[in-house]
Amino acid sequence: MNTRFVSMAGMLGLLLVAPLVTGGVAAGADAPYLPGITSNDLNPEGCVSCHKGDTSLKNKLAELKHRNVDSKVNVIPGDCGSCHTEDEGLDTMSQIAHSMHYAAGSKSEFVTKHQGSCLHCHQLSTGDGAVTVKSGNKNW
Repeated sequence: MNTRFVSMAGMLGLLLVAPLVTGGVAAGADAPYLPGITSNDLNPEGCVSCHKGDTSLKNKLAELKHRNVDSKVNVIPGDCGSCHTEDEGLDTMSQIAHSMHYAAGSKSEFVTKHQGSCLHCHQLSTGDGAVTVKSGNKNW
């Protein structure tokens, strides 16, 4: 993963979590919406938690005319990253996910229609500020 992105994400995590840990943000209605931190995490498996039914990743891949990966992919997005590398000449999963979900920035459908945030796909450790990508078993 891009070191600069990890550093920026880690810094963002610290900026978001520090007020919570130090008591700088009031509990309840005044608390920021941070899934998994200030509210229940409704998307604990990231991609597969959101992409179900008509929007399943299998359907999305078919729309993109992606080759069949049924036998190769079991954990999303981890297994996808085995091919989606710069070494293979492909966009990385980070590049793909960020461009798909934030193509129009805060006006993207992910944000406006689904109230999407970084913490729908990423998990932030309140202990050390580490940012990881959520994953889950494929749902097709």
